[in-house]
Amino acid sequence: MLDVPTAGVLRDLSILVSLATALALIGYRLLRHYRPEVSWNYEGQVLSRPYAVPDLLVLAGLGLFFIIAMDPQSGGEGGRSVNDSGLVVSMAFNLVVCAGLLLYLHRLRGLNPAELFGLQHLHWRSLAMVVLMFTVIILISVNLVSAATVSWLKDIWPDLQPQETVKAFESGGIGFKILVIIAAVVIAPLAEETLFRGFVYGVLKRYTDAPFAALASSLMFAIIHLHVGSLLPLWMLAVLFCLAYEITGCLLVPMLLHSIFNAMSIVGMLFLDAP
Repeated sequence: MLDVPTAGVLRDLSILVSLATALALIGYRLLRHYRPEVSWNYEGQVLSRPYAVPDLLVLAGLGLFFIIAMDPQSGGEGGRSVNDSGLVVSMAFNLVVCAGLLLYLHRLRGLNPAELFGLQHLHWRSLAMVVLMFTVIILISVNLVSAATVSWLKDIWPDLQPQETVKAFESGGIGFKILVIIAAVVIAPLAEETLFRGFVYGVLKRYTDAPFAALASSLMFAIIHLHVGSLLPLWMLAVLFCLAYEITGCLLVPMLLHSIFNAMSIVGMLFLDAP
């Protein structure tokens, strides 16, 4: 679904993020060697201490796989449009990756995902307050960044189009719309938050610190959505997810925020699509 210019930009950006992360891992390792008292990676509510070198290698493998798989579609300027079968395959793939990651952590690493992701002892009232507060912050900040991004890119990226799924949703039938709602409100929050906030952020925090882990993992999250116009808004969104996760130590919070944000985006598209 990628055209050649978009694939080129996203692949180059992925390589730059990978190189920056590798340099950061070396730099933070040297800092801790010369300053053993430093423990930035153990601060905050998100557990990072249980992660180890094998997890870093798994993260590197996932990144390499994604860069290699980021190929433009031939035979058309915009690639293929999203359809029912493609969406079902995408949802299944996300669930398989999520399940595989959880099995890896539990079976091979001997970790308890519920404990690792702060899901054992939930304080619903405080979590609800954080979710409500961040929902307001996200709606304001992400929409402002999105508007600024569109204004900035219109002169240097004139063929800026909505995401393929958005275009397909606007023209699709009721069955396709239901699939998109399930994918966006249920599957994506579950799978993407487990991968990016639960695993990627936690592993990077273990070997760097929380601010770098939030910035780097959020940029990775933005890139995998394969849309140049959404890079900065999604990066901002993911940084706020990381902040909410770090404040509460509970992965359920960014999952709920992700679901709410996607649901409100779909509601907006439905109103715009209404006659």
